[in-house]
Amino acid sequence: MLTRRDFAKIAITSLPLASIARADPGSAKFNSKINGVQIGAQTYSYRSFRNMPAPLSPSGQEQLINRLAESMAQDQINYAEFWIALIEPVFVPHDYGNGGKVPDDPVLVKNREELRKWRTSQPLEIFHYARKKFNDAGVEIYSCMFNFSDSCTDEEIESAFSMAKALGTDIITANPTVASSKRLAPFADRHKVKIGIHNHNFIDDPNEIATAESLVAATKLSPYLWVTLDIGHFVAGSQDPVKFIRENHARIINLHLKDRYKNDLRPHSNENTVEWGTGDVPIKAVLQLMKKEKYSFPAMIEYEYPGKGTAVEEVKRCLDYIRAALA
Repeated sequence: MLTRRDFAKIAITSLPLASIARADPGSAKFNSKINGVQIGAQTYSYRSFRNMPAPLSPSGQEQLINRLAESMAQDQINYAEFWIALIEPVFVPHDYGNGGKVPDDPVLVKNREELRKWRTSQPLEIFHYARKKFNDAGVEIYSCMFNFSDSCTDEEIESAFSMAKALGTDIITANPTVASSKRLAPFADRHKVKIGIHNHNFIDDPNEIATAESLVAATKLSPYLWVTLDIGHFVAGSQDPVKFIRENHARIINLHLKDRYKNDLRPHSNENTVEWGTGDVPIKAVLQLMKKEKYSFPAMIEYEYPGKGTAVEEVKRCLDYIRAALA
């Protein structure tokens, strides 16, 4: 782990919103732009730092944020996608209420109501805190991720935009359904904030965004609805990420990198998300395409396989894999 003195050496000045959202990564003491391809990490990769599904106190939120910022600096990654659910005080599944299905578990039902109250209370102090800690560590919050399930109220959707602005970004990655993406469009238009529609692999569910066609259809709902292509889920749903990126790169806001097996329609887990290079996802081909075509959108590491080391060590291994792929 880095010491306070180490952090003083790599600290950068806190920047206003517009500057942070588009800061020059080359100005940092370290950066993870490799041969022209900007690499970042989803803070979901460090989810082992939190004892899920135990509640998280305000002091616990700060401690977790400190550790996230330190770990990304230790991995020498200067772009982050901040997963908001990781610091939410209670755990709720991302698909809670999708398709009108409400869990029978009374604890989850209670947690869902507590989460709604917390979100709509506009707890922006913790997001200002996260913005400062990441910036001080030399890490730019490029985007954040919010779980827009079908059960979200309009007030919760509004809160997501406030959280993003407090984090210093105008990009929100979302994993909505077809129904909730239609609800999101007017909010994105009004706030002028880009939403990266994230795909899953559930190609047999008409309410899920999983196929190339459903992703393209979502982007037609608003000029502010873009694509966050999860190439692992895309391949698990028997889709071709290289072809999709070639044809739709102008509407891609970022990528999520992971490895999975083709035609695996199970919900993703540590067990069916495999170590990079052992599955069917053409990670190297995707990165080489980004390098060749000079695409400006970043690719975010999502460490999700059952690794042998710590989260910091495994994210570093993923970064080493990328370096070799882009050599």
